[in-house]
Amino acid sequence: MEHDSLLSTYNALRAARAPWEGWWDTLRHYVLPSRLHEEQSVPDAAQSANALGDTTAVEACQKLAGGHMSYICPSNEMWFKWTSATPQASDEAESWYARCSEIANRELALSNFYTELHECFLDRVGLGTGSLFCGHTRNGHLLFRHIPCGQFVCAENDEGVIDTYMREFTFTPHQAVSQFGLKALGPRARSLAESARSEHEGCLRFLHIVRPRAKRDPRKESARHMPWQSIYYSLDDSCVVEESGYREMPYMVTRFLKWGDSPYGLAPARLVYPDIRQAQFLNKILDMLGEVAAFPRILELANQVGEVDLRAGGRTLISPDSASLGFPREWATQGRYDVGLDRLRSKQDAINRAFFVPMLELWNDTKNRMTAAEVYARENERVMLFSPSFTLFTCDFRPLMERVFAQLFRLGKFPKPPASVLSTDPRGELGVSEPHVVYQGRIAMVLRRMRSEGMERMLQRLQNMLPLGAELTDHVDADRLFRLSARLDGVPEELLRPEHQVKRLRREREQQAAAMATAATGGEPPAAPAMPTGDAGPPLPDAALSALLAEETAPAPPRKQGRPRPKYQQADLPLV
Repeated sequence: MEHDSLLSTYNALRAARAPWEGWWDTLRHYVLPSRLHEEQSVPDAAQSANALGDTTAVEACQKLAGGHMSYICPSNEMWFKWTSATPQASDEAESWYARCSEIANRELALSNFYTELHECFLDRVGLGTGSLFCGHTRNGHLLFRHIPCGQFVCAENDEGVIDTYMREFTFTPHQAVSQFGLKALGPRARSLAESARSEHEGCLRFLHIVRPRAKRDPRKESARHMPWQSIYYSLDDSCVVEESGYREMPYMVTRFLKWGDSPYGLAPARLVYPDIRQAQFLNKILDMLGEVAAFPRILELANQVGEVDLRAGGRTLISPDSASLGFPREWATQGRYDVGLDRLRSKQDAINRAFFVPMLELWNDTKNRMTAAEVYARENERVMLFSPSFTLFTCDFRPLMERVFAQLFRLGKFPKPPASVLSTDPRGELGVSEPHVVYQGRIAMVLRRMRSEGMERMLQRLQNMLPLGAELTDHVDADRLFRLSARLDGVPEELLRPEHQVKRLRREREQQAAAMATAATGGEPPAAPAMPTGDAGPPLPDAALSALLAEETAPAPPRKQGRPRPKYQQADLPLV
């Protein structure tokens, strides 16, 4: 009964996906001609070449996908960091999350993340929807796999989050036995694995279903009681070969733009599809005009057939009568190449704008020498147009970043968490709080620049207003301002001293200054400063002043010993 329910759900989601498949096949021809149509299927090279008369859309797609890799997730930079989800988190918590971010960036660089992510971005840009799987290898490293668009179906919950994912794929007998074991396979798959001449010969079809688990006991830690249900179903034998679970959703689906209530995304090529078709046509027309200009049509008399030499340097002898009539001569070569070229360029510009090529070329343009203010103004203008797609990317990417954090935490890659990042879930169990993701790529920095610019304008305004009263500086927490601005600019956490070290250095500096002042006065303590007059009130008596000074210079009382930190094992701490 459950097997029938799985297949009926899969068929229903395939029917909902069907209207998109025609568009995806069309866009593959014009935007991603080398992309696989189906698993184990390679598009015909001759057919793809004949279908393309203009490659503007192909190049624009490659540029925008490369821009995602360079300006959103650059492999050579720390493009994201985790911070505490609590606004008033301690510096100790922020420091721990920052160190975890640095470790995660290194672990991603050591894995196949960036290779698979580029393939995912090509689908996101070219077809509107990309997908990525996140797991780990047997030796404890992160593992990613790009799932081509068209090989999976998905559905959203009431909050618009992808919570049901079904992927149809094929395995060779060797792959099936390696993942599931020979005994778990059905009769047909087991027979093929045992009788095949080669363990890599043959094809077995499977279906992977990931969905929220309807019934589970949260107190149990076994795979069958995890929040996400995972089922591998054999389509050849109509049986379940493996059932387990995940603590987090392992599949990520990212859309370029939302399209109504559909879980699949809108590609920029669909917005300019008429321009892409027109560019193909105009390019072929211009090719024909260029060919006619190079090899013009010849109009000749009937008695001149075979006598006109069209070779380079050839000589043609004609009679006086033919010369008087103007034969042979070029014929029908008056096409307006310039008009066609202007129309083609207008179509190509529209395609490039849809793929945000002007935004990418702004950062690569070294010919135009602009001031910093002009560069910032153009960046703000062009990046703001891309912000809807980037905002959707950050929303779609959040489950993957939570999955990466949880995977690395359970693998023991992170340092021991301090008590300030621990919290209790509704059941009263102790765990690590899920962090907030802050992206630090170039596009994210431009979108977040307004916050930094606001702080700079505030400091400039404060500097201009200082003549009105030095007490205006009391409104600014200089320490917090500096640490926040440094973290916004992506300064490595190891360069920022913890707050308790900063306080200790300042205390030592004050003690040294007091000792030097005492030595300069011959062992006498420095004179007390004069009390201000006016609105400050009457001066304090000598006894009260001495008591106040003694209170300010006295060492801080020892901190009360609180409850001991709970004992825990890092691998056992859940994320809450």
